[in-house]
Amino acid sequence: MAQALLEIDPNLVTITAKGEGDCSAQTLESIYGLEKVPQLIRLSAEGRYGIHLFNMRAAYIARSRGTQQVLSRSIGAAAMTARLGLPTTYECHAPPQGFEQKYWSLLTRSKNFRRMVVISDALRELVLDTVPDSHNLEIVVAHDGVDLDRFKHIDDPETAKHKAGRDSSRPVAGYAGHLYAGRGIEIILDCAKTLSNWDFVVAGGANKDVQYYTDETARRGLTNIEFWGFVPNGALAEKLAIADVLLMPYQKSVAVSSGALDTAQWMSPLKMFEYMAMGRAIIASDLPVLREVLDEKAAMLVEPADPKCWIKALHNLERAETRQSLAEMASRLIGLYDWRKRAASIIKDLPGTKS
Repeated sequence: MAQALLEIDPNLVTITAKGEGDCSAQTLESIYGLEKVPQLIRLSAEGRYGIHLFNMRAAYIARSRGTQQVLSRSIGAAAMTARLGLPTTYECHAPPQGFEQKYWSLLTRSKNFRRMVVISDALRELVLDTVPDSHNLEIVVAHDGVDLDRFKHIDDPETAKHKAGRDSSRPVAGYAGHLYAGRGIEIILDCAKTLSNWDFVVAGGANKDVQYYTDETARRGLTNIEFWGFVPNGALAEKLAIADVLLMPYQKSVAVSSGALDTAQWMSPLKMFEYMAMGRAIIASDLPVLREVLDEKAAMLVEPADPKCWIKALHNLERAETRQSLAEMASRLIGLYDWRKRAASIIKDLPGTKS
């Protein structure tokens, strides 16, 4: 998203909280497959009041630089910049929680709060239903997106399998993402047990989760599933190109890293858009929020928690013509979700920005 905004405005500056490890432009380009990285200012957010200090420091830095427009994923920083007189857009990925509600009150009382961005129509409805002072806001629905340029030259599965030294006659089902509760990894294990003629590959997950599922795979005696662990996003498409089918087995309750939120109602998964851009058949859980993007012509939508439905879907996708039909429709739809289009829709008509 920052890269897309940078193409619109070369003066973009990004302020973010410090994390562990290297955060140089070279590292970001390598991990995320970026070609352009904006100027990056990193501030500490550690300690009991660290996030609040971060919000204030970020706001004052923005004002000191003569910033014309602020787009913030932090509700606290958005509240501070708006109160300091900077035109502010807040991008919301979940309803305000806990102390965030106080920031929300500050934000909505400011005349400099220009618009709110949400990642799904379901989140827009939830905000309108549950968050005070939201009905008079300009709310833009902008699903997450994908950098289409990175997926233009992905190998077909047969070629990718050959390059990887794999048996091209064995169909491969792939998954990319975290291994938290609600991500459906148990469904994948059940499929692997029944479908011995398929191989399953899983990319991503914290080390402890990867070890847990590796041990569980061995305990169940499964030999047709691999847990790759962390794969840099910039290298993921090339590595996952061996997959004939990509899996998105979200359950009706989906945890995030903190474990404090259930995002199944309103999520906009990055993997969905990257899967679509890869030109592969997709099997996804039939959840209302996913139907904002996918339908039966672009993916097989199945009951989230029933392994039999997933096994049947994989059986059906053993036919190449069935896979091709789904993949072609998904490839046509993905053009709507380019990061550049998303960035342009968010800043459209805002004073001081280029559209």
